[in-house]
Amino acid sequence: MFYTRARSFLLLLLVVFPGVAVVAQPQSPAPDAVKRQLYESFINGDVQKFASLIDLTDQKQRDDFLLYVLSQAKQSPIDFVQALIDRGANVNQPTRYKTALMHAADKGYADVVSLLLAKGAEVNVITDEGNALMEAVTGGHVETMKLLLAAGADVKAVHRTGEQALMMAARQRSYRTPTVEPNAEVVGLLLAHGADPNATSRWGETALMFANTAARVKLLVAKGADLEARSEGGMAALMKAASRGDVGVAGALVESGANVNAVDDKGSTALLYSLDGKNNAYGDEIATLPGRRAEITRSLLLVKTLDVNAQNSDGETALLRAVRLANPELVKSLLARRADRNRSDVFGDTPVTLAYGGGKADIEQLLPAPRTFKGQPLNVLNAFLRAAIRRTDEAKVKELLVAGADPNHEYAIGYTHKSIKTRVLVVAAGMGQVGIVQLLLDKGADVNAEGLISGSEHGLEYGTALEAAERSKKPEVVALLRKAKQ
Repeated sequence: MFYTRARSFLLLLLVVFPGVAVVAQPQSPAPDAVKRQLYESFINGDVQKFASLIDLTDQKQRDDFLLYVLSQAKQSPIDFVQALIDRGANVNQPTRYKTALMHAADKGYADVVSLLLAKGAEVNVITDEGNALMEAVTGGHVETMKLLLAAGADVKAVHRTGEQALMMAARQRSYRTPTVEPNAEVVGLLLAHGADPNATSRWGETALMFANTAARVKLLVAKGADLEARSEGGMAALMKAASRGDVGVAGALVESGANVNAVDDKGSTALLYSLDGKNNAYGDEIATLPGRRAEITRSLLLVKTLDVNAQNSDGETALLRAVRLANPELVKSLLARRADRNRSDVFGDTPVTLAYGGGKADIEQLLPAPRTFKGQPLNVLNAFLRAAIRRTDEAKVKELLVAGADPNHEYAIGYTHKSIKTRVLVVAAGMGQVGIVQLLLDKGADVNAEGLISGSEHGLEYGTALEAAERSKKPEVVALLRKAKQ
């Protein structure tokens, strides 16, 4: 309404006083245009233009631009930050993500951190991302850390994950320059300012369990870090280092007195972790993890007190795992340390049965199958029977059945799936092994017994040997089993 009345008044003036000129008032740029120009001046590095435009923004926009400038800058944006602060940008604006000080600490902009602190930035604010000290630690920015610590940064502040800055410092590695050796000074600084080396995360992990260099291990141990502290699952620092393939860390832990025979909640030792076949690495480290773990195995085998025959809750030994890894060098080294070749796991597998089942000539030579199966325990006979069927070794199957192997042997498909079972007859039928199926039937295999035929993300399929043969389209076996069912 005001606009309509003003326009009418101007028209009246033109009618009554036609010679009077009306001067147009200058208009401020539209808010969107101001924002666009601010973005452009920042990108172009034009501080003067940027500063002149800030006066056209409101408080919220100034606050937003302070976070934007700090998050997007490729180098220290000290002049832009100064301009924003001079014009009222709030250095302590609330946020769930990163405060202005956290952004500057993350990038390692020591000059900006110093400015923000001088302007009253709160050093111990915690957000979902942690605090400023944690950001500086994660980036490995030592000078920034010193500024924050001098300003009273709390070294014992807790992240929402339950971690403290020292844990982050222990595993810190530059993602910008991953080949650079992580600096131990980030750990040393925090310890010097009272960080607790035995503080634990939500999952019971300590800084020592995260340590990724020998130097960091030594700093932590010197300050009283507990070598035998356990995380969730009962893992100690040495076990974690062995699993990660951190050769130097494992060596430093052993040197510092870590118990090489300690076991986790499932009975696994550091030696067993170093022989783990699961590859849990990321990126370029996937290819190098097996070799790094093997190096740790070799170093552990030099420790005289090491128990090479320790078994976990599944009955696995180091020699069993070395055979599974098909690593003849490690098999030979373990045998030299008197590893027991006949110790069996929960399924009856021994290093010898696995060597035979794997079919690797160099490992079979180190762990040859016995000349006779007479007197072997039933679980070992059955383990050999499974292996012989997988190798389609009809002569060996016959020999094992004569020695007392069970033609109705039912077994779990793995340690983590003990309730999922199949049968030797079902497996042989699915593989189309006519001769072996006949041998099993001759020894009394139950043609109607069911076992796992196949499994996928869609579910598990169980059935009889006949159904397995039909599914695999093995007509000779199908005919044999149909006859046996009559």
